[in-house]
Amino acid sequence: MYSNFKEQAIEYVKQAVDEDNKGNYAKAFQLYMNALEYFKTHLKYEKNPKIKEAITQKFTEYLRRAEEIRAVLDDGPSGPPSSGDAAVATRPKTKPKDGAGGDGEDPEQAKLRAGLNSAIVREKPNVKWNDVAGLESAKQALQEAVILPVKFPQFFTGKRRPWRAFLLYGPPGTGKSYLAKAVATEADSTFFSVSSSDLVSKWMGESEKLVSNLFEMARESAPSIIFIDEIDSLCGQRGEGNESEASRRIKTELLVQMQGVGHNDQKVLVLAATNTPYALDQAIRRRFDKRIYIPLPDLKARQHMFKVHLGDTPHNLTESDFEHLARRTEGFSGSDVSVCVKDVLFEPVRKTQDAMFFIKNPEGMWIPCGPKQQSAIQITMQELAAKGLASKILPPPISRTDFDKVLARQRPTVSKADLNVHERFTKEAIGSRFTNFKIVQPDLSFYSGPFQCIMGFTKLLSYSTLLLFIVYTLVNGSTPKVMSIFTLTCMHDAVYHYIVYMGDHSHPNSESVIRANHEILASVTGSLSEAKAVALHHYSKSFQGFSAMITPEQASQLAEHKSVVSVFESKMNKLHTTHSWDFLGLDNIYKSTPKALDTASEVIVGVIDSGIWPESESFTDYGLGPVPKKFKGECVTGDKFTLANCNKKIIGARFYSKGFEAENGPLDGVVNKIFFRSARDNDGHGTHTASTIAGSTLANASLFGIAKGTARGGAPSARLSIYKACWFGLCSDADILSAMDDAIHDGVDILSLSLGPNPPQPIYFEDAVSLGAFHAFRNGVLVSASAGNSVFPRTACNVAPWILTVAASTIDREFSSNIYLGNSKVLKGSSLNPIKMEHSYGLIYGSSAAATGIPATNASFCKNNTLDPTLINGKIVICTIENFSDNREQKAIEIRQGGGVGMILIDHNAKDIGFQFVIPSTLIGQDAVEELQAYIKTDKNPTARIHPTITVVGTKPAPEMAAFSSMGPNIITPDIIKPDITAPGVNILAAWSPVATEATVEQRPVNYNIISGTSMSCPHITAVAAIIKSHHPSWGPAAIMSSIMTTATVTDNTHHLIRRDPNGTQTTPFDYGSGHVNPVASLNPGLIYDFNSQDVLNFLCSNGANPAQLKNLTGDLTQCQKPLTASYNFNYPSIGVSNLNGSLSVYRTVTYYGEEPTVYSASVENPSGVKVTVTPAELKFGKTREKITFRIDVFPFKKSNGNFVFGALIWNNGKQRVRSPIGLNVLST
Repeated sequence: MYSNFKEQAIEYVKQAVDEDNKGNYAKAFQLYMNALEYFKTHLKYEKNPKIKEAITQKFTEYLRRAEEIRAVLDDGPSGPPSSGDAAVATRPKTKPKDGAGGDGEDPEQAKLRAGLNSAIVREKPNVKWNDVAGLESAKQALQEAVILPVKFPQFFTGKRRPWRAFLLYGPPGTGKSYLAKAVATEADSTFFSVSSSDLVSKWMGESEKLVSNLFEMARESAPSIIFIDEIDSLCGQRGEGNESEASRRIKTELLVQMQGVGHNDQKVLVLAATNTPYALDQAIRRRFDKRIYIPLPDLKARQHMFKVHLGDTPHNLTESDFEHLARRTEGFSGSDVSVCVKDVLFEPVRKTQDAMFFIKNPEGMWIPCGPKQQSAIQITMQELAAKGLASKILPPPISRTDFDKVLARQRPTVSKADLNVHERFTKEAIGSRFTNFKIVQPDLSFYSGPFQCIMGFTKLLSYSTLLLFIVYTLVNGSTPKVMSIFTLTCMHDAVYHYIVYMGDHSHPNSESVIRANHEILASVTGSLSEAKAVALHHYSKSFQGFSAMITPEQASQLAEHKSVVSVFESKMNKLHTTHSWDFLGLDNIYKSTPKALDTASEVIVGVIDSGIWPESESFTDYGLGPVPKKFKGECVTGDKFTLANCNKKIIGARFYSKGFEAENGPLDGVVNKIFFRSARDNDGHGTHTASTIAGSTLANASLFGIAKGTARGGAPSARLSIYKACWFGLCSDADILSAMDDAIHDGVDILSLSLGPNPPQPIYFEDAVSLGAFHAFRNGVLVSASAGNSVFPRTACNVAPWILTVAASTIDREFSSNIYLGNSKVLKGSSLNPIKMEHSYGLIYGSSAAATGIPATNASFCKNNTLDPTLINGKIVICTIENFSDNREQKAIEIRQGGGVGMILIDHNAKDIGFQFVIPSTLIGQDAVEELQAYIKTDKNPTARIHPTITVVGTKPAPEMAAFSSMGPNIITPDIIKPDITAPGVNILAAWSPVATEATVEQRPVNYNIISGTSMSCPHITAVAAIIKSHHPSWGPAAIMSSIMTTATVTDNTHHLIRRDPNGTQTTPFDYGSGHVNPVASLNPGLIYDFNSQDVLNFLCSNGANPAQLKNLTGDLTQCQKPLTASYNFNYPSIGVSNLNGSLSVYRTVTYYGEEPTVYSASVENPSGVKVTVTPAELKFGKTREKITFRIDVFPFKKSNGNFVFGALIWNNGKQRVRSPIGLNVLST
């Protein structure tokens, strides 16, 4: 599947270096971190070991620079000195000969020597013999040739002479180059390392002079070693048809120099390495009087390699474990073993980042564990770091299962064919005149340097201390030693939860699918009984597959099965956590079309979330008719959920916990958490989203009197089928996929998912939501999903083109909690603050109230244990946000515990998002900050009072894009612009679960709550889709998507382009997609960009799907159409070209939905530097459902420098305006 992680990483690096050079270090740091995120994702999928090694080297350089910047930013405002290019080594100059470089030197020779000086490294590689474990025969031969003649010259008398030319050959990755470095170090010799490019010149006669000067310089610097790596590229067979005159001359000169005619070469050793000795010229080969074959390591050598590469990194492997690893790696080269260990070294770090439960050991270190562990606390690594405990987080020791997991996806890089060629060559050589070839065991520690751990880095740690952990490992080659490391069995299970996805099926019923699943699973477990024991979920209704607790090796075997499309580990997804419908003009629909409520009652919406609180007044079924006959779902009973909890509004309810429990332990093992093993919602999130979609009308709803008014869903007559797949804010891939399988079979029309993975987005065949949505699309079900709350570009999730991806924006309502200063001035603040402050209180900066030993900067963030209670008691504390993901609510808790009475939080990014606090608190932006600082400077005893929140409606400008809303471009297929649409997602009032008190003021139970996120914008779009479906029952998912996207608006209520909160920065379709939803216009879009299942399959073909995957996906003999359809020609309502090289034609087809003949005329908003034309410029339709294809020609005349430029295509017939955004990345004109 196509992705461009590497290109995006490079783009981030360019921006980071630019900002770094400008001195914008904070911005540079974030850009470096973004680049590292995408580099490590690319490493996950990169198969070429040389490319991985190159990327790893760059990764290390950028990580080092990022940490330098972070360290200085933590210390103060000054910037770090530029470290330059860490990859460029300083190369000492060659010693002049007889005053070389002076006026008497031959100018031509000086030029040649200068060229060689720039290409030759004469330095100590600092690799000792002991660093090269193994290779004893090779080391012995080299000691005889290099060490002994220098230290014991008396040994070499008479005819006894040391070897003067060595050839090391064998498969790649067996340690030949590393051994050469050890020779240079141990011999105390000048080391000349050259490549073919250093000795080849385009000028006639110059190449052989370079060879001659090289040897002359080596003699001048004797004792010396000339190392020629990959010598086959310089000295191939002579007489071949493609041999050039220059090549022949180089070989001839090299033969002369190695023969030593007229020279005393006793102190010059020639050492060469090659992976293809048979490609060497025979005469050159004869000049190497010592030839050593280095094969792949044997069992004992591999066992030792694992120990060497692990070093003193904490682990719990036994001797039998090391033997097991050695047996599993038959055919691995030393490089393969090194890469494996590099990957494994970060498995504990990945576990730490993914962990949802931690335990504190006696040394005060926090270690990840499972929910069943005694004293386990549900908390994430990020939350610990936010509490100031980043330096106290400790990854678990490496275990054997870490190796098993990595080895399941790693294969030997040396093929059997390559080995056969080398062995055949060696036998033939030994059988003829080459009698001194030796077979030795390879180097056991090459590539075991400090950067080995980066190769497997797939979970980027964005907190300073964990970055220091990485840097420590880089510098020292091991992880830090810590006494008393807990060995937690929950981290060492030998099996993992995998999803085995098999596409469509033709089985007659679910039972036959399950039998087939068991048979396939038994092929790796060994028996049907064992298969049944390890299987968890069976996907048997709408598509075929299963999830099971199996080893990585078994997962790898299943991936090779002919019936399997993909196998991937089940991961956790996160939930993407009124008046908004008035802002969208929904009343106009029901006023103009009274029957809309009746038709909407036939639409069934499935909600995959945290469940539902059925007693909420938003879910009464008053006025609704019988349950639609098409519905085949169930009302599954459970803990505090009976059949009576379902009604004509909540017509179905199911719950799924096997995946969550398999990955996190039993639900009842989660400490201090209320839960219901049923569809009942203990979190509040699912109740909120469901009521936003289809909540019944309720007057006087509010949160503590805030936002008081009528609460209703967008489609109040629609029916709800609830699928609880999320527990404690987390949703297992396997549970989500099972819920989608059921929902499609149950007969839902729309599926709403306000959840998604952490960025970056997995490829489509390894993403549960993408796979489930693919089958939903094939069955006529639209999937609406949130884009995520990850703030940064390239972080949008749920980006498959068959998913409607929703961003978040504001509405024209604010919650003002203003500050009344002692000088009578009023500062604008924002929060959900129902608490009345009766008096004015003194003000104090958090930085002025630092606890003993706490830097003022740290105290300004008001984190745990950073403030002095004696200084903040009875005062309002002024705090500063550290970063966007900072825990704002926890700051207020810290202040209250210290006796503080209020908080003013300086937060430029989220000042308009309604947060709830345990004490009177409010957020302020830059303008208010300046006034506040000026007041404090001029008043010896500054005081203030924080007013309770008042609701202000009709604010401008609105909408604005939410600061938290994830942005494009689409990292999987950039030609598909994502997100697709934006809708209200900030400060949304909706129904809530009264037991979910953690998110409310003073943890008081509420029936309605105000929260923000793309989780809130997604149900708005789901409701609009339900309304469209009720008006156009025959429309499929693509038509509904098109109607929502092409009728969206890109202007706010001041008639200006939508901007991004909080500072009004410019936005693009990567922020809002096609624009802000317009429900009224979407009912009558005029033209539709439609696409069907075959179009989606063609899209998959163009993005790497193979025939076997297609066959399993569809259950038939579907083939890729030839020629393949480019992604930019997929009939999507938006138009994107991510790699535009010169002019290009893009095609689209529209379907007319109208009662009368009409003509649409095209107009274009040209992207910067591009001219766009449309042919034909008019579309004439004579009847409804008529289709017309048109061509969009783009003519770039200016490169876009790696950035997209945007425009739009608009079709207009005087009644309807059909708009499609255009996004182009112009690489060349």
